[in-house]
Amino acid sequence: MPKGDYNRQIPYNTNPNINKPIEEIYGDLDAYTVEVFEDEPDMPTGLTFTVILPPCLYEGKFIKGIYFSEGVDILNKHLPQLSDAFFSIANSRWCNYPWSKTADAYFGVYPNSQREAWFRKNHPEHFKKVIIPIQDAEFTNDYYMQPNRFIQKDIDLLCVSRMDLDKNLPMLAKGLKVYRQKYPNNPIKMTWIVCHSFDFRKPETMDEYHQERWQEILAVVPNIEDYIIPRRMMSYDQVRNHYNRAKVDILGSLLEGTNRSIHEAMSCNVPVICFDAFNKYARGDEGVVIPDKAGLYADFDPESVADRIYQVLQNQDYFKPRLGYLKHFGRRNFFNLCLDSFDYYRENVPDYQSGNAFNNLWLDLAVQHHYGVSLFDFIYYRRPEYAVIHGMDNIVNTINRWIRVV
Repeated sequence: MPKGDYNRQIPYNTNPNINKPIEEIYGDLDAYTVEVFEDEPDMPTGLTFTVILPPCLYEGKFIKGIYFSEGVDILNKHLPQLSDAFFSIANSRWCNYPWSKTADAYFGVYPNSQREAWFRKNHPEHFKKVIIPIQDAEFTNDYYMQPNRFIQKDIDLLCVSRMDLDKNLPMLAKGLKVYRQKYPNNPIKMTWIVCHSFDFRKPETMDEYHQERWQEILAVVPNIEDYIIPRRMMSYDQVRNHYNRAKVDILGSLLEGTNRSIHEAMSCNVPVICFDAFNKYARGDEGVVIPDKAGLYADFDPESVADRIYQVLQNQDYFKPRLGYLKHFGRRNFFNLCLDSFDYYRENVPDYQSGNAFNNLWLDLAVQHHYGVSLFDFIYYRRPEYAVIHGMDNIVNTINRWIRVV
């Protein structure tokens, strides 16, 4: 699925200070994408189609829908009628601008006017492309990922992460060791949900790459279970329960896409810690990862990691992660920003108000008329068969139903 020169991005995984002109750094960020292309063998099953707004015909007025996908060009090639019913947004699932040639808009992850100007200058063929600077491109369901006050907070520190080089798990392990030394009266362990199915008690079940990553962690904490409790891949319901059990969630990455775990944790009212250099070149001076009172940034240093964990644990009542998160992110804000990015809706939807499309009564009635649920219920997946569609065959069948509807 990924394409491009990932080697150009490897130095960014473990070095928070790259000594290059910013224009060269932007080029490195855009040298790799996690979009889906037709020449890939797993394309038919790896493709997804996520609906933000369905197309509607109501009171004699037709309104196009919006979807996003990591394979817009494939969809437009095989389903040319799709553009009659939807605006398309290319989702790179990474910190780059998408490579799609036919999408109506790009997810730009963060607002960054300097980087956007660089992109339009260096890609004049996309000069008029709509760029939507929203970092919630995983479309986090903030009503599913919500606090559960009946679950006991018995996990001190949670990390939801693959065992990959860019996750900087040895750095987090070093931070745990420093924490134990500096704060011996407050011993903690990190529960680590690993997005893999192998058995940690049997390293031979891992491939060579993951065995190397595992050994890097063990080199820091040979007695790993004194510091880290590994948990194998689990269901989404179980992950949500772990967020609700956690007092703090931590991310070790310096470079990647939006990172779903931060959003899910904040949505569950769990404060988060990440490095202040996380995606810093993609963000520039304008992008925000942690809203006010939703967590703390750490330096890329074990002692800073230890201190930030201690500060959050000792000041639990100070943090209001869900409040801060929903002010800036979540599906309502996501929906509003996507619709506001197209003049079409302002010009065609009755009583449209910028920043408040989610509460537009006409859109609500139009969705109810066609799909039998409110706009709220549609956005929050009360019609899951129309929400996120996986695989080319399912997408084709679903889109044919859309076309019949409108």
